[in-house]
Amino acid sequence: MALWVTILTWCFVCGLVVFACVMDLIHNRKPPNKYPFKFKFTRFINWFIIGMAYACTYFGRYNMSLLNTSDVHDMLGVSASEFGLVLTIAYIFYAVFVTVNGTFVDRMGGKRAMMIGTLGSSTMNLLMGIYVYFTNIKGKANIAILASMYSINDFFQTFCTTAICKVGVSWYHITERGLFSGLFGIIISFGFFLAFQVNGLFKTVLHYSAIFTIPSVMLGTFCVLIILFTSATPEDAGWPPVQPEEDDENSSDQKIERTALLSSQEEDPKDMGSSSQTDKIEPIPGQVTSDQTYQLSPSIQVASTENGPQEAKIVVKDYGMPFTQVLKTIFCNPVFLVLCVVDFCVGWCRDGFLNNYTNYIRTKWGVAEDSILYEVSTTGVTVGSMFGSLGAGVISDMCCGSRRPPVGFFSLIFFTGFITMIYFAPAPWVACVGLACTSFCFSSVHGIITSTCAMDFAGEKATATAVGVLDGVQKIGSSLTGVIIGKLWERWSYKGWLLSMIPAGGLGALLMIPILNKKGKGLETKDKKKKRGCGRRRRESQIEVADSNDKI
Repeated sequence: MALWVTILTWCFVCGLVVFACVMDLIHNRKPPNKYPFKFKFTRFINWFIIGMAYACTYFGRYNMSLLNTSDVHDMLGVSASEFGLVLTIAYIFYAVFVTVNGTFVDRMGGKRAMMIGTLGSSTMNLLMGIYVYFTNIKGKANIAILASMYSINDFFQTFCTTAICKVGVSWYHITERGLFSGLFGIIISFGFFLAFQVNGLFKTVLHYSAIFTIPSVMLGTFCVLIILFTSATPEDAGWPPVQPEEDDENSSDQKIERTALLSSQEEDPKDMGSSSQTDKIEPIPGQVTSDQTYQLSPSIQVASTENGPQEAKIVVKDYGMPFTQVLKTIFCNPVFLVLCVVDFCVGWCRDGFLNNYTNYIRTKWGVAEDSILYEVSTTGVTVGSMFGSLGAGVISDMCCGSRRPPVGFFSLIFFTGFITMIYFAPAPWVACVGLACTSFCFSSVHGIITSTCAMDFAGEKATATAVGVLDGVQKIGSSLTGVIIGKLWERWSYKGWLLSMIPAGGLGALLMIPILNKKGKGLETKDKKKKRGCGRRRRESQIEVADSNDKI
């Protein structure tokens, strides 16, 4: 393969990542809600580190798809459908635990969840790399061992999946989340570039084990960066919340604070005040404080009264809400239930495509990982995914009034069209264009449904649980692709694979029709306030007219 093609594609993809960073830094809300640059820079550092960490989870998740080729099947002594069991078992494992872990992420916060997920996934990728390097086992024993390790890897990655949305919903206002979803999607889609293109290069020039060990190192590195440089919420970083409490009509019922006294001895307030003068510090500018509380450290606070500090206490911050209220918020929302079924279809389309398109390139067009066609195809999938996320976010915010379902509807319609285009592709370049456009479409609907809709319809306190449920349902659809598409491929080759995705895309689009005009939680609350305000003004004008008539 020509070296200039590799350099050009790598520079182009990295340039898109830089573009996303610049867009986030220059974007701002309109006055009077305009952010200071210091806040925007803090937020940028926060989401960039977390976003790149999540991109590395793709680096360490979809690497297994590169083993889903005939030469590796022969090396392991398994068939395509038998290897599909590895993917199916892992997806089922992922589907179960992304739902369960979402509730825990809501309580522990996004930062801790990202630390757990990146560290655990780093460890499991290292173990898989060691196993692949040293194994001489043939047959079904490989399936059992790889499925076990890959499933545990996916278990840890479920923490990251819900954590990124938990962090995003706290740092971005509802009117910004479409753009945030797009910019964040570019960073996440960079993970596809790492998983398929970079790993494809490693697989060609190094041992198979490199596609596991190198992602392991990257995940471990970003785990350290998350610990050192990120915050779960703006309040944790010393800034006020971007979504004021009055925007959330249930926020007063969602505050939970667990405290413990540092000392049981009662002291005279004046003595305590005089002894703690050196400890008391001024609040950080812009920092949110409640009940005149000065923060001494992230976990210790001293309550202040008119007579001075009176009581020291340890605060264990709770980022969520009671479990029963979470269930009510999510499962009593009919829009969310429709989104669950749509996401099942998205799971079949998205992961059915990602796990098999490289095999399609090899089977249909007879190319290897080091060919120009492979380079162009995988780059097209990466770039298409980036622009799909960005386009969906910008269009939903600027053209649809922050409504997400219309974008998801049209994305699924176009998805089925481009799959048909790939099926009838007369030349390799037509197939490459179809692959890129298909990636554009499924990334649009995945980002807008699984992430942005979850943030909008569930609210800040239940975001991780909502994302977990939606992603869990999606991965149930994904899990079926491993074995079923494996069987279809054995019988009808790539034609069975492509035809299986058309009904799923069409069904998902039909299900979106009844909810096309539905808005997120924050926007509905504002609409209600506007209606109440209009009604109040009408009543006041009617009273004024009545008073004037009485005077006449």
